[in-house]
Amino acid sequence: ENEQDLATSSQMGPPKTSPENIKRGIIEGLEIAEQMLKEADTSEEDNAFSNGNDLSGKGGAFWTYTIGLVGKPSAGKSTFFNAASAFSKQRGVSEGTSEWGGASVAAHPFTTIDPNIGYCLVPAPLGSCPEDEMGSLKHTYGSTHGRDPDGQRLLPILLKDVAGLVPGAYQGRGKGNRFLNDLCDATVLVHVVDASGTADAQGNTTGDSALTNPVDDIQWIRAELVEWVYGNLMAKWDTITRKGRKKLSGMFSGYGQSQAMTGRVFYAIEKYLEDRYQIDRAFDMIETWDEADAHRLVSAFLGVRFPMALALNKYDLPTSERHVHEVQEALPIHGAHVATPLTAKSEMNFVRQNLTGKRDEKESKAPSGVWRCLTSAVKLCEPVLVFPVSDMSNYAPLPGLNERAIGHASLPSLGMIRCINGSGGTLPTCWNAPQAAYVLPSKDQVTKIKLRDVIPMKPGSTVADVFLALKNIGALSGEFVCAEAAGNIGEKPKPIPKSQVLGRHNRIIKIMTNKRTAWQS
Repeated sequence: ENEQDLATSSQMGPPKTSPENIKRGIIEGLEIAEQMLKEADTSEEDNAFSNGNDLSGKGGAFWTYTIGLVGKPSAGKSTFFNAASAFSKQRGVSEGTSEWGGASVAAHPFTTIDPNIGYCLVPAPLGSCPEDEMGSLKHTYGSTHGRDPDGQRLLPILLKDVAGLVPGAYQGRGKGNRFLNDLCDATVLVHVVDASGTADAQGNTTGDSALTNPVDDIQWIRAELVEWVYGNLMAKWDTITRKGRKKLSGMFSGYGQSQAMTGRVFYAIEKYLEDRYQIDRAFDMIETWDEADAHRLVSAFLGVRFPMALALNKYDLPTSERHVHEVQEALPIHGAHVATPLTAKSEMNFVRQNLTGKRDEKESKAPSGVWRCLTSAVKLCEPVLVFPVSDMSNYAPLPGLNERAIGHASLPSLGMIRCINGSGGTLPTCWNAPQAAYVLPSKDQVTKIKLRDVIPMKPGSTVADVFLALKNIGALSGEFVCAEAAGNIGEKPKPIPKSQVLGRHNRIIKIMTNKRTAWQS
């Protein structure tokens, strides 16, 4: 089945139209989403589409930035998950269930039933951290989670691996649409694609003699996402047509975004229709819509809400190279913007061997492909990285963040520490190798640590949002008095109002409150 075939199966909702018109509506929705994302990318402060946030005071800390892994069965999602998370424990699985924990991996479909959820480390996008301008000196600056071999700060990201999708999953085929619902809290998606083409849509091995086209997988996976949201809309379509724009906007509230973001999508669609078809105020005439109009809306919404990166897996197989080239030449394609060729199995082997202390250079390699893919995904919905300090001259850490730097759940495990070390990266500032534990340095040593802490904030966040985030975790107390900020290392700090939107030009920040402690004296 393809996108237009899937769409015709609904027996309720707006008037029927031809598969060609539905396809046109879906393509137009993608065009609208692409334009919105391009406009958002023209300025760091206008990057307003991250997880449904906008510039209308809906900022805040990105404590649970989540990447969702999608793909057909046996494409390598769970292998990717294990390589990225160093076999992070599967939710609901007790310690000791397996030697390393992590997601189950097998050469047959539907190995994953319940979502695998765990922290992974993702290199920060180049330029997002102040020390990126320092070249080879980057590693001399602090970091709570370590750095990759190139000195890029590692960010903790929640990774969610859901069960494989098959054509018709939105109708209950395979493991059903329950797993589509597991994606609602994802910030961005990574589609793990079997680039070799040696498995069918159900994940069954076909071999080299009956190759499938990965481009087709990319198409129908997106079609499943479209029909999942479309079906949810159709269940309430009669009510939507009676109550209009407000009810329609509310129907998107379950996908983890603000009404302001949904309003932006509505505005972009209306502008598109006015410019192309001279249709004025389309959302005031929802009762006249047909299936193509509804699919245009869903396609545009998904394109903005769930930007997608591709992990072109199994790149080591001989049939993969031409498929990888075809996909990369076609980008952007079916809602995917970037594509990274990689071999998750060899990168998972690197992790496994570092966990056991047995390295075989011929069978494994550091997870550079997985890291590159994850960074490319984060760049699609890039958070604003804010660096709270207690002193703007030496960039010493905020004392209220000390306990977080040695005890937070996202800190690299011993196994991940071994992987960072084995890849040639830099270990977390507070990691004490002799003790194999996180230990806070002495008071004198702590004040010499520069830019240790980072808070990922949603685009559009203000100084007030950072203050509230720090206060909520106990890093600050009292009421806001004033703040000063700078964008780059060595730059003279300037006073900054509470309402100021944060970006790369003011990311290093010191906030003063009326409850003074020793570091504020």
